[in-house]
Amino acid sequence: MNRVTMGKRGETLASEYLQSLGHTILFQNYRKRVGEIDIISLENGRLHCSEVKTWNESFGFFPLESLHATKRARMRKVYFYLLQEIPAFFHLTPSFNLIHITEKKEVRFYSSIF
Repeated sequence: MNRVTMGKRGETLASEYLQSLGHTILFQNYRKRVGEIDIISLENGRLHCSEVKTWNESFGFFPLESLHATKRARMRKVYFYLLQEIPAFFHLTPSFNLIHITEKKEVRFYSSIF
């Protein structure tokens, strides 16, 4: 399976998982020139900005390591673009998350990691 197909399957599993937790999916693959947020969802007054990593342990390192300072800064910039486009979101508390999909299709959700 190629990376694109694997990534799309992972994002589908992540969206289904978030919905099972009561999230409303607002955007998938929200892109701006500075970066992208894989899934933006709403749950209990929180605006969740989630990065999805479909990761095989044989890749050699843990997915949290992929959220380096540059990636976190890009996600924040995209979040601020979203607030400019939809000012009604200003009152919501942001949560930047990682959703790790394992090769066994297990979902590991790390909420508010930065």
